[in-house]
Amino acid sequence: MLLEELLRCQIHEWYPAFRRHSIPTVIIPLPAAFLRYLAGKAAYPDADADSDEEPLPFLLPAITSGRQPFAPIHAHHPDPVSLLNSELFFGSSTEDVHDPDADHPHRPEFPELEAAIDAAIAELGGAALPKLNWSAPKDATFMSADGTTGCTCFAEVAMLLRASDCVAHDLASARQSCEDFVHPEGARRNARKVSAGAEEGARPNANETDCSRGINDAPSDSREIGEEGGKTNAVDCDLKDAPEEERYGDTWVDDGFQYYLALRKWYPGLRPESEFRCFVRERKLVAVSQRDASAYYPSLPGWSSEVQPKIEDFFEEVIEPQFGSNSYTFDVYVRSDGRVKLIDFNPWGGYTLPLLFTWEELEEEGRGHELEFRVVMQQGAVRPGLMTAVPYDMLDWGEGSGWDVFLKKADEELGRQMNSPDGHS
Repeated sequence: MLLEELLRCQIHEWYPAFRRHSIPTVIIPLPAAFLRYLAGKAAYPDADADSDEEPLPFLLPAITSGRQPFAPIHAHHPDPVSLLNSELFFGSSTEDVHDPDADHPHRPEFPELEAAIDAAIAELGGAALPKLNWSAPKDATFMSADGTTGCTCFAEVAMLLRASDCVAHDLASARQSCEDFVHPEGARRNARKVSAGAEEGARPNANETDCSRGINDAPSDSREIGEEGGKTNAVDCDLKDAPEEERYGDTWVDDGFQYYLALRKWYPGLRPESEFRCFVRERKLVAVSQRDASAYYPSLPGWSSEVQPKIEDFFEEVIEPQFGSNSYTFDVYVRSDGRVKLIDFNPWGGYTLPLLFTWEELEEEGRGHELEFRVVMQQGAVRPGLMTAVPYDMLDWGEGSGWDVFLKKADEELGRQMNSPDGHS
C-alpha cells in the first residue's frame, strides 16, 4: 500500500467531490491538544514536568458548556422529546451529578472543539457518527449506552474516540504501515525506557483491523496486546536518536500531520444487509461482498441480483471517473428505492478487510474481469470474528485467557465454600 493511496482515502479528501452521493457530513480539524488526549498523553503538558511521558488514566474531558455530558434515564419521562426538553438533560449546572474525576490534575478542557462538535451535531439533526481520517470507533460501542456509534454530544464523541483501537491505529500506524512512508526528521515521540529484562509493551493496537470505517467495522482482537511488562521510566527522546524499533513502534508521533473529525448524520434505521464492500483492481470493479459478513439475511441472496447492476452503474458513472487510485475498495448503501449512497473509501490490501473474499483470491493473476458478487447464502455459513465491538479478552475462552482464569477461581471459591463447616445454607 502506497502513502498516496492511503491519503486519498481520507474522508476530508474524497467527501467534497462525492458530497451529493454520500451521507451529510461535517468535518472539523482537530487541534494537537486533542490528539495528545486521544493518544493517552497530557493534552496541555507542562514544559517543566514529566506528565506528558506517562500514559494517563481514561479521563473524559471536562464539559464547559454547562450541559450534563450524558442524559440520565428516568422512568417518569414518557418519551425522548420530553427528556430532551427537560432540565435533567440540559442542566444549568452539574452540581447534582457526582464526577469522581472532576479534580484530576490532567483532566483536559476543549471548549472551542466542544462548541464546534455540539453545533455540528445539532446541524446534522441531533445525532452523528464520528470518525477520524480513516476509521470510525465501532470497536468501542461496548462503551456506549445503546451499543452504537451514534453520538448526541461532545462527551460521547470523546469517549468513543478515546476508547477506540481503530482510532489509535489511525494515529499511530496508518501512515507508518505504507511501504513508502518516510519518517519525518526531528519528530518527537513519548518513548518509554523499560527496565532491564522487561519488554516494552505496545499500546493496544488495531491488529487485523479495517483501517477505514465509515458506517464501518471494528477490529476483532484489537485489545489482545497492551500491558507493559515491568516497571517503566518514561523519558523524552528525540526520534532521530532512538533505536528504530523504539522510534517507530505503536505509538502516536506528533509530526504535524493534520487529523480531522468527521461527523456523519446518524440514521438509526439503516439495514446492515443493504451495505456492500466493492473491490476495484486496476480500475475494474472485480468483486462485491456483503458488508456484514457475520450474519445471514434471508432476503439478501434473492435481492443481490437486483443490487448488482445498480452498483455497477454507480461505479461506472460516479466512482471511476472521479477517484484517482487504480486499486481500492469502496463501501455503498443501497436504499430500498434502488438509489446507491457512497459510505467510504478504503485502500486496497493492508488493514482493509476482504470480508467474504481473501486478498489472495482478489489478487490472483489471471482472475477474470467478470464481477463476482458474494453474500452469505445460508444460516451458519458466516465468517466469525471479523467484527466484535467488545474487547478481545471478553471473547477469548481459551486456556489461560482472562475468562478461563476467572472461571477456575470461581470454581475454587465455590468448592471452598461448599467444603467449609458453614458452607451449607
